[in-house]
Amino acid sequence: MNVVFSLIPLLLFVTIFFGSGVIFSILGSENAFDKVSPALAIIPSILLALLMSKVNGKKKITLFLKGLSNENVIGMCAIFLLAGALSSVTKGIGSADSAVNFALSVIPSDLLLIGIFITSALISTAIGTSMGTISALGAIICELSSQGAFSLPIGAATLIGGATFGDNLSIISDTTIASVSSQSANLKDKLKLNSCIALIAAIVTIVILFFISSPEVSLESKSYSYLLLFPYVFMIILAVLGINVFVVLISSIIVACLIGIISHNGSLILCLQDVLRGFYEMSGIVILSMLIGGLSGLLNKEICLLADKLVSLLPKNSGRRGAEFLIAAIVSLFDILLANNVIAIIFSGDLVKDISKKHGVKPHVSAVLLDIFSCIFQGIIPYGAQVLLICAIAKISPFEVIGQVYYCYVLGIISLLYICFRCPKSNKTLDFIK
Repeated sequence: MNVVFSLIPLLLFVTIFFGSGVIFSILGSENAFDKVSPALAIIPSILLALLMSKVNGKKKITLFLKGLSNENVIGMCAIFLLAGALSSVTKGIGSADSAVNFALSVIPSDLLLIGIFITSALISTAIGTSMGTISALGAIICELSSQGAFSLPIGAATLIGGATFGDNLSIISDTTIASVSSQSANLKDKLKLNSCIALIAAIVTIVILFFISSPEVSLESKSYSYLLLFPYVFMIILAVLGINVFVVLISSIIVACLIGIISHNGSLILCLQDVLRGFYEMSGIVILSMLIGGLSGLLNKEICLLADKLVSLLPKNSGRRGAEFLIAAIVSLFDILLANNVIAIIFSGDLVKDISKKHGVKPHVSAVLLDIFSCIFQGIIPYGAQVLLICAIAKISPFEVIGQVYYCYVLGIISLLYICFRCPKSNKTLDFIK
């Protein structure tokens, strides 16, 4: 009970952030869960944690600053900034539009739902954001639906599913960055395991979409440039080779800038302005990550005690598998409460890391579980940003959409099967497949 009481500052953050979203939703406001910034909502929690802390005043500030300047937190923030810069530069030179047009140009017209899923999956993997993907393709979904290609809800749900695929797998996705950094995991190992699970879920989803696809509809082709696609290809190659994520991002930014100068007769100044714009766009999540790090520093002892309590609730023979189920449940609960998968990962990161250490869950496995289950619920809760965005574009109710986001449901089932049937002592990726 004392542990729960000491975590009241954390519960206050959840109450302010989630409660404000509910209130604005009732009032009929658009983007209700964006009205109160999480970086603003966490400030009262930090003040309450400082007041409740039993250590002396100077040590309170020391604990806060130590958490704020934690190596993992600072590393995560640096990656956020670089990812934002790369996204801004590629958008500025036209690579994002070219990637969308290229993907759409190769879709068979009689398999549009599958094409939309694959297109959104490729785009979100390339640009690292589900929101950006939904923004780019939302209008296309509405247009195709108006031509009778498919019903608007299933089109919107398929777009969310594909965008979730990339959000979960992209090396510049904030969920990948947060999960890998919080668990001190190897990015290559995380991507290998995550890819196996996600690709199986994607294949099953494609089969489902095949059986519900609509009749043939003509699709207008649009121009694209192979040169503008190269920054994404270059980034993916470096990631597959296991190059350090900082090197991957910095190299990709340089390549994108050079291509922008060559293809658009641009200047280095314009590219640097795009880089700076990308930094600004990531400032919110950077500030939030640092403040959460500070709050975690203040509550570090309580988080460790909570980890011990949760572990003690596991059956004695549950071992590593039970711990993995617990990790999945923790991050899922945080995402349901916070309606933000990145925040859910950041908040549950330290707790999950402690549980993983106590039960021998490898860092890349815990990172995969954090990323997957936060993305699953982010794609199916009716007040999630992704669902709200496409519903605002399409002017439909979230409740018409969430039941048809097949990829998220399939991904959840495949992930649970992975936990249930893999051999815990094996280093192989997916033993239950064999």
